[in-house]
Amino acid sequence: MQGQTVSQVYFNRRMAALVGLGFAAGLPSAYRLLGSSLQAWLGKYDYDIRQIGMLSLVTLPIAFNFVWAPLLDRYAPPVFSHLGRRRGWLMTIQLILILAIISIAMTGPTGKGDSLLPLVYAALFTAFLVASHDVVADAYRTDVLGKAELGAGAAVFVNGYRIGMLAAGGGALLLSDYMQWRWVYMVLAGLMGVGILVTCLAPKVPGQSLKPNTLTAAVVDPIVDFVQRKKWAALAVLVFVVLFKLPDSMARAMTIPLLQTHLKFNLQEIALVREWMGLTILIIGAFAGGAITAKIGVKRSLWLFGTLQALSNAGFLLLTIYDKHLGLLAVVVCVENFCAGLVAAGFMAFLMGQCNRRYSATQYALFTSLMFGADSILGAGTGFLVQDMGFTSFFWITIMASMPGMVMLIFIGPIAGRRDRGFDGP
Repeated sequence: MQGQTVSQVYFNRRMAALVGLGFAAGLPSAYRLLGSSLQAWLGKYDYDIRQIGMLSLVTLPIAFNFVWAPLLDRYAPPVFSHLGRRRGWLMTIQLILILAIISIAMTGPTGKGDSLLPLVYAALFTAFLVASHDVVADAYRTDVLGKAELGAGAAVFVNGYRIGMLAAGGGALLLSDYMQWRWVYMVLAGLMGVGILVTCLAPKVPGQSLKPNTLTAAVVDPIVDFVQRKKWAALAVLVFVVLFKLPDSMARAMTIPLLQTHLKFNLQEIALVREWMGLTILIIGAFAGGAITAKIGVKRSLWLFGTLQALSNAGFLLLTIYDKHLGLLAVVVCVENFCAGLVAAGFMAFLMGQCNRRYSATQYALFTSLMFGADSILGAGTGFLVQDMGFTSFFWITIMASMPGMVMLIFIGPIAGRRDRGFDGP
C-alpha cells in the first residue's frame, strides 16, 4: 500500500471485479451450498448424523482440481475465447454451474426414506465445477493484482466470497421456512447470474502471453518451478498448507449438527446469528486482516491469526457445555467469524505469494486441493467422532489440532524465502 491511499487501493475496477467474482465463487462453495445448507436439508428429515458427516465427501473433486488445472492454464475455452483465457473459462463454467445447481434441486430428498444417491451424483458434478471455477478465479486474482495489492485483494475477494456464502447459507436457511428446499436451490441457481455479469465487465488480465506454450509445460513446469524455487522445503510448504487450517476444517463440518440437532436452535436463529451477524463480523475481520497483513507482513500475521483461530474454537466448546443460549451463540459466532476473516485474508496472501504468475492456476490449485482434500476427508469422519465421544470432546480435539500448524510456522520463514512475492522473512 506504500504510496497509495486506502481509497486508491480498494476503490478501483480490479477490486470491484474481485468482489463480484468472490460472490460467484462463494455462492456454490463447499462450505454452504454443498455444506451447511445440504446438512440442514437432510437435518429437516432427521437423517443420521453419520450420513450428514459422510456427505462431506461430495466435495472431494475440489481436492483433485490440480489434475485438470493445467488444462485451464494452457487452453482458452472454445466458446468465449474472445474474453481471454481466464474470463472465458469463468463464463463457461458459471453457465454450466447454473444447470448443476438445478440438478441438486431436482434430486434432493423430500422425505427421510428417499435415496441420497441421485443427490450425491448431482453434488459431485457440482463440486467438480466449483473446483474448476475456483482454479480460474484464483488464477485471475493472482494475475491481476500487483505485489502491493495482494493483502487488500485477498480481503476484497474473501468478502465477496463470504457474501456469496451468506446467500447460499443464511439466505437459504431463511428461505427454507417459506418454500421447499428444492425451490431454495432454484433461487441459488439464478443468483449465479451475478457472476456472469461481473465476468463480462471484469478487466482483462495483463500479460496473456504468459500462458504455457505446451500441455507438457502446463503440467510439468509448474511443479518443477515450485520445487526449484523451494528446493528441499517444497514438501514442508505443502504440509503447512494442510495443517494451518486444520482446526477450522474439523469444526466447520459439525457446526450445523451441533446447533440444529444437539442444541435445538431453529433455522431462523441459526441463519440470523451464524450467517447474517457472522457475515458482518467476518467482513470486518477480512478487511482488518488485509490491513494488518499489509502493515506487519504475512509471516507475523500468520502467527497472530493462527493463534486467534485456535482460541476461537473454544467458543464452540463453551456451547457444548451450557444449555441453549442465544446470547452466548451470538458472542461465539462474532469471535469465530472475526478470527476467520483475519485468517482468510492472511493465508490467501501467503498462498498467492507462493505462486509464479506463469503457472498461477496450477500452483494455486495444488495448494487449494490439499486444503479441500483435508476438509472432505476429515469432515467425513467427524460425525463418527461425535457419535463416539460427544461434541465436547470433539471440540477439544479441534483446539489441539491447531498445534501442528503453529509449529510449522517456525520453519515457514526460511522456507518461503524473502524473495517470494508478497512474503516477508522471519
